[in-house]
Amino acid sequence: MNIQKLKSEEIFGLILGIVLSFIMFRLSFKMSEVLHFSNQIVIWVNTGFIVFFIIFGHYIVSRKVIDEKKRNEDIIGLKSNLLGFFLWFTVIIIVTLLNIEINR
Repeated sequence: MNIQKLKSEEIFGLILGIVLSFIMFRLSFKMSEVLHFSNQIVIWVNTGFIVFFIIFGHYIVSRKVIDEKKRNEDIIGLKSNLLGFFLWFTVIIIVTLLNIEINR
């Protein structure tokens, strides 16, 4: 097992991603109160973007100091997270329009 040490830029990028996801979390709840969205849509917007913002923060801050393999992993992670988010977001919207309740 190979253990790698993170550079300070990578750690700062991860922290920035966590802060960005927290800001998005707060903004989406404020918007849902104003626009009266379905609870399922609000929950998915909050949870669906957490991983995206963490990877995005890491990529933005540390893209110049990490090697190309990590940079490519970040880009693939961003793209796959967005694809999964919008696929499930479409399902949630259809389910909401059909008044189907999804329980945990």
